[in-house]
Amino acid sequence: MSVIEIVGGIIIMLCAVVIVVAVLFQEGKGGGMNALSGANESSYLGKNKSRTLQATMVRVTKYAGIAFVVVTLAVYFISSKM
Repeated sequence: MSVIEIVGGIIIMLCAVVIVVAVLFQEGKGGGMNALSGANESSYLGKNKSRTLQATMVRVTKYAGIAFVVVTLAVYFISSKM
C-alpha cells in the first residue's frame, strides 16, 4: 500500500464516521405528527429553518458525502495508475 492509499483510507473512514453521526442527529421528515402537535411553518422556528441544528446536520451530511465520494474516486484512480 502506498502512502496515498493509507491517507485516503483514513480520510474515507473519517468521512464515514461524520456521515453516520450527522445522520443520527437528524430528525425524521415525517409530517404526520407535526400537524397534531401544532407545529407550523408560520412560527419563528419554521421561518428560520436554515439556521437550526437540523439544517446544519443536513449540510454536514451533504458535504461529508461529497468528500467521501471524491476521495474514494481519487484514491481509486491514483492507485490504479501505479
